[in-house]
Amino acid sequence: MLTLLLTVLTSTWLLHPGHSTRVEVQWNGESERIELAIRIDHGDLEAALRKRLGRVVRIEALTDQQAQQWIAPYLQDTLRLDGSKLTAEQFTWVGWERKQISSWIYTELKPEQPAATQLSLQILTLLEVEPELNHVVTLRQGEQQESRVLSKEKPVIVITTAPVTP
Repeated sequence: MLTLLLTVLTSTWLLHPGHSTRVEVQWNGESERIELAIRIDHGDLEAALRKRLGRVVRIEALTDQQAQQWIAPYLQDTLRLDGSKLTAEQFTWVGWERKQISSWIYTELKPEQPAATQLSLQILTLLEVEPELNHVVTLRQGEQQESRVLSKEKPVIVITTAPVTP
């Protein structure tokens, strides 16, 4: 009986999925903005919004207007450019694609003028409710791309704004 219990507990622990988001980041030299797409699991986003708003939010039931009203300010508060909170002028909600268990959220971030040749983007999203969460980030620069994993200990990625030569 003890062996069965240990087997069940061990397999549950090994099969328990980690919490993560998928983030795609790209500098748009024409608009001088960072284009950011982030895929967030509904359960994690609901927990963060519940903590922020003090009430239960069901992502599947949100209208586009409610998503912009509740999710956009949350993202604005949990993203940093060069170590600073984003102002309303620096953050633009582009939209979202709601899926069954996760949603893609699209935003644009405008750095202080003029844009530096390198910007640091700090992603603190969901870390207040899932401290072990990882952000799997794909940084696209021209035809090149690189992936990194950001965490609570290392939440920053550096974005080059200079044109990339192939």
